Amino acid sequence: MKRIFAVAAALCLLAGTNAFAQKQTPNRGTTPKERPTAEQVAQRQTDRLTKELGLDATQAKQVYALNLHQVQQMQAVREQMRKDRIARNEKMKSLLTPEQFAKWSQMQGPKPGEHRGKMGKPGCCSKSEGGCKGGKNGDCKGQGDKNGAKQRPAQAGK
Repeated sequence: MKRIFAVAAALCLLAGTNAFAQKQTPNRGTTPKERPTAEQVAQRQTDRLTKELGLDATQAKQVYALNLHQVQQMQAVREQMRKDRIARNEKMKSLLTPEQFAKWSQMQGPKPGEHRGKMGKPGCCSKSEGGCKGGKNGDCKGQGDKNGAKQRPAQAGK
């Protein structure tokens, strides 16, 4: 009798946990988001400032032009940095042995678009590492990064 009750309880537990499992969405995280255009970013910034500061139409138009110019400059800087990074990688590849280059590449940390840990630093939270494994509430405090290096605690007041 006890055995039947134990089996029934186990089945109820399994069925209950299945009911609370998160439903997986088919393309979640598999398709990269499209980046908004410079105009869309500038418009979003302008709309927020118009709402927060109560800008009139003339001010909003001027702020939009300023925001658009700033966003376009940032995009140009990002593109130049990307080109510089590619050139540096090619130069390093020509200087180092294949083993050295592979090790150096791993030392460079996560690639753009990869998940980063707390405070934008690579950490145990990366998906390739199976998610966060430590700290209070999974915040990675005191855990090492994927190479075993200890992360610095967040500074107070920031």
